Amino acid sequence: MDAERTQALAAAKAAQLDAARPGPAAQVHQTGKLTARERIALLLDPGSEVEYGSIAAVRAPEDGGGWVAEAGGIDYVGTVGGQTVIASSTDYTDKGGGYGAGRLERLFGLAFEHRWPVVFFVDGGGSRARHPRSGLGHLELNGPFGRFQLFDGMAELSGWVPTVAIVSGPSFAGHASLAGFSDIVIGTSGSSVGMGGPPMVEAALGMRLGHNELAGVEMHEGTGGIDLLVPDEPTAITAAKAYLAFQRDEPSGRPGSGATGIAALVAEEGPYDMAPVIAALVDEGSFFELRPAFARSVITGFARLDGRSVGVLASQPAVGGGAIDELGAVKAGRFVELCDAYELPLVVLIDSDGCVTTWDDGDGGLVTEPGVSRWHTRPIVAHQHRTVPLFALHVRRARGMAPFVLACSPNARSVPVMSVAWPTVELGHHDGFAAVRNANAHDDVIDPAETRERIVRLLAHLPRPTGRTAKKRPVDTW
Repeated sequence: MDAERTQALAAAKAAQLDAARPGPAAQVHQTGKLTARERIALLLDPGSEVEYGSIAAVRAPEDGGGWVAEAGGIDYVGTVGGQTVIASSTDYTDKGGGYGAGRLERLFGLAFEHRWPVVFFVDGGGSRARHPRSGLGHLELNGPFGRFQLFDGMAELSGWVPTVAIVSGPSFAGHASLAGFSDIVIGTSGSSVGMGGPPMVEAALGMRLGHNELAGVEMHEGTGGIDLLVPDEPTAITAAKAYLAFQRDEPSGRPGSGATGIAALVAEEGPYDMAPVIAALVDEGSFFELRPAFARSVITGFARLDGRSVGVLASQPAVGGGAIDELGAVKAGRFVELCDAYELPLVVLIDSDGCVTTWDDGDGGLVTEPGVSRWHTRPIVAHQHRTVPLFALHVRRARGMAPFVLACSPNARSVPVMSVAWPTVELGHHDGFAAVRNANAHDDVIDPAETRERIVRLLAHLPRPTGRTAKKRPVDTW
């Protein structure tokens, strides 16, 4: 092989690097963001990265020949904390971030086959025609030759491999779809995610709106459209790494600083904040909360107990007495699915006035009253199909259907592996439902200071299953 061929190939690849694109790189840095390659470098362990699909085509001889580099983004296989992942970043400065999705679809097949998690940086105006565009006379090298296309690939990966989307700029259409299919969506301040971008909205409605006005992540934070809002991309990458780390256990962990005084954190009457109770129960600094600004009467997040990864689902008595509305039920149900799909035991802390429903009163106002809706059945169905162990802790009140929404009715496969109460538990029947289904039946009443050790010891008898060959379930996209 003559040197000219390899030199031409090297030149085509070098043209994609930030050093060869100082203008676009400076444009990105002026906005306080990272380039596509800087994101990947910060995410992956140094020396682990293997790039896919950097060359898209070769020009026809009559057009002068030469290699055609891919545009719009980059894709890699590498490791995060020693765990193999697929990492993909679109690049808004290069063809608007829209690039032929063939190579990513190819990587979906590898993710499915090897159970590799996928991390996306979504930043662009949507997908475009396959590269190179028809009519240019190029011989295409990079196309959708994998087993999946974009939508069916993401749907198949759901519940089989963890998927994380970092929204790091204006992300619309196909980019929004990548985020919408993902298990965890992390938004950076000032970014946006929506199906139709400002030009489409202006053409259809005549309204001129900026990216953030139209679909800012700050709005999505309160409506459940994203799982976590962070100030910048380095923080988002740190959060993505933290989430992926929960897919494995650590050898051990140190109790939270308030573990010995955990009982003092629970008020005998009235509201109190459940967050310090969780922090005191789990390993120090390990709690990773999801959707903190959405459906705030329910808390969801990941943590460790003596190094073991667990999901934490809890009432928040500081918000409406921990009452579970329709959105709180959806939040709980999806979280149960997420933990079950990836074999994370559930620790449930219950202190709730029950379930409530909200509707329009006909005069422009809203009415919220005790009651249940079809939304409240979603977590119960999720519990009925889960196989991961569940530890139920009745901290104080367990009224109405709240304990069944959070920890399910004790029957069939959904029986908690342990159901205990603290001395602050409310005993007796305070409503008609509790009189029929006794939520106050416990395996034991314990000193709060014993709780952590009890769960840790029982977890040791319940190792995480390995070698699963089929998906349990997909994870609800919302």
